[in-house]
Parts: sequence; structure tokens; C-alpha cells
Amino acid sequence: MRKFTIIIFLFALVLKLNAQEAQNIADLDFLYKSIQELSSYKDQLKDDTSYTKLYEKLRNDLKTNDDFEVYQKLLQLIYPINDNHLGLYHRPDSTYKFKYLLPKIDISKLDQKFNNYSLDSLEGFYYDFKGTTKYIVYEKSKNVYYLQNLKTNVVEAILNKINKFQNYDVIRFLGPPVPYVLYKNVKLSNSNLVGLPYQKTKNKSYVEISIGKEFYEYKKLEDNIGYLRLSSFSSQDEIVKNATDFFIKAKNDITEKNLIVDVRNNGGGGYKNSRQFITFLKNFNGKVYILQNAFTASNAEQFIINLKDLEHIITLGETTLGKITYGSNYGKTITLPSNRFLFYPTDMGGSKKELAFESIGVKPKVTLKPFTEDWITQTIKYIKAN
Repeated sequence: MRKFTIIIFLFALVLKLNAQEAQNIADLDFLYKSIQELSSYKDQLKDDTSYTKLYEKLRNDLKTNDDFEVYQKLLQLIYPINDNHLGLYHRPDSTYKFKYLLPKIDISKLDQKFNNYSLDSLEGFYYDFKGTTKYIVYEKSKNVYYLQNLKTNVVEAILNKINKFQNYDVIRFLGPPVPYVLYKNVKLSNSNLVGLPYQKTKNKSYVEISIGKEFYEYKKLEDNIGYLRLSSFSSQDEIVKNATDFFIKAKNDITEKNLIVDVRNNGGGGYKNSRQFITFLKNFNGKVYILQNAFTASNAEQFIINLKDLEHIITLGETTLGKITYGSNYGKTITLPSNRFLFYPTDMGGSKKELAFESIGVKPKVTLKPFTEDWITQTIKYIKAN
């Protein structure tokens, strides 16, 4: 009887594992098919046999019953695509039990190794934006880095260096109801781990700008120097109306021959909003100085690409994010068959001109210093010196 019971148990276990594998394969097949519909796939990987081989290899290696292992394998289909608007994450589920990573680390050895690392090195110590919690980033295996909280010992992110660019596709652990998500194109710039809330120094930085409630602002700074802040190009009807109303009023007030245009921390939107400003600045009768940072993204980068090569326009600051091409008109997600994961696809076409900056970002003509003084002050000094 005991032998029979064991046989029944093993048979049930095999059935369960087979069912799990079938579910995993269904998710992989569905994601692969969905990716093939993307403009970014058609532009970059349509005839790439190595990508097909990658899919086939993954399909033969999905016997696990660990959701997170499945998630990591699904990500292998997304990493090769240079499309930073894509996303994949676990479906929101407050009942899902996830075992967070808690590797043991020797703090004294880490102190000895990383205390003298430069701010340009990915590895080393980090802080949250309040400067109260300390973290460590270290290489766990080749091109794979852990970001670990030194107080709780929890790994809060896994950074994967997956391409020729100096950036990382990151699995971020958030906690319930969404335990983990994909953050594409995270990079270290002027001590900020752009895309994640961590920085390598407590020193005051002048890179970012505090936007507040108003996205648009114009003011006169000095004789012959004006300041125009454009903090969103969102295509939401209300914001487009606010932008248009602001522009109609402001364009008649801008009489200075030197105009600083601040698009720092502008996360983008669409031409429905930004085109009126692009047209105005292309025809501006004077000099334009565009302030940009690593948090300038998407349509705000397209804004810069449209203007940066004009003779009367100078860009200043740091390299932009590099999240430009393709994008999403509707922001829809697709649920994979197992109901465990959500895929965020892009539905817009891209141009070769913009793709040249994807994951790289748009470099400024003039690099500003991050820690010495306010970037508007530095720009005014540049204007007066030139």
C-alpha cells in the first residue's frame, strides 16, 4: 500500500510539473508573438536568426515552478531590443508570496574595497535621496550587479548590463502588490543612478530641477536674458490646453535676445504639446540656450533633437536619458496567459535619426558642473562670456 501511495504521489508530482512547464511555455510563446508585432522588433530583429535561437533555447528550459525564475527567462526576450519604453512586471497581487533576496555580505570587506571608488564607478556605496539609508552596489556575477540595502540586507534591485551601452536593464523589487518590475535603461550620471532613487553622494547637486505644480513658466532674469521653463509635454487634453494657453500669452512677452529654455526633468509626452514650442524656437530672433539633464526623456529628447543643430541654439547640461524612440500612444498592457505577468508594449514607429540616440541620449554642446553652483547661474555666465 505504501509503495502504491508513493507511485501515486510521484505521478501527481509529474503531472503538476508538466502543467507548470506548459504554463511557462504558453507565457513565453505569447510574449514572443507579441514582441514580433512591435515596430522596434521589426526594425531591429526581424531577420535575426540568433533571436529565434534564443527563443528556442528558452522554450526548452522552462521546467521551473518558480515564478521569478520564469520572469527572468521572459526578460531574455526583451533585453536584446533597443526600445526603452517596453516593460514587463508581475501582475499586482497582494496575496503573492515572494521570497526576497537576502545574501550575506561582509561589511568590513566592502568598506575596504569601495570606500575609495570614484563617483563614476557603478560599484560602491549609495544613499537614498534623503541621505539617511545606505546601500551597496557590487558585481554578483559577470555583468550582473546587486543593489543591497545595508540596513535590512534586502536586495532592492538587480542591474543587468546587457548591451554595448553604459547602462543597465534593472529588475526592481517593490514589495506588494507588485513584487518586481523591469526598469530599462538605468544609468549612472553625475552620481545619480538615473531611473532609480539612489545617489552616490550627499553633496548638494544642481542637476535636477524642482517642478512643482506648474509645468510652464516664463520670467525675465536680467537685461536681455529670459527664462522659459517647459516641464512637461504630456498629451493629456488638460495639460495640452494649459501649455497652449501659456504659450499664447508668453510668446508676446519674450522680447529678450537671449532665452534660456529649461527642459530638465521633462519626462516627455507628444508633439501635440511640444510642436508649438519647437516652431517658435526654430524661428526665434536671438540666441536660445536649452538646459537638459539625464532626467530629460522621450518627447523632450525629440524636442532637443529637432533644435540642437540650429546655429542659434546651444544645449547645456548633461546627456539626456536615451528613452526616445517608439513609445506608446495608449499605454495599454497585455496579460500573459498564466495571468502572472503584464507586458507593456510600444505601439509607435521610430525613425533612424531618433534610434541613433536610443540608450545613449543626446549630449549637450556645453557640459555644466553638477556640484559647484546653480545651472541657471552657470548658463548666465556662459551667455555673458560668449
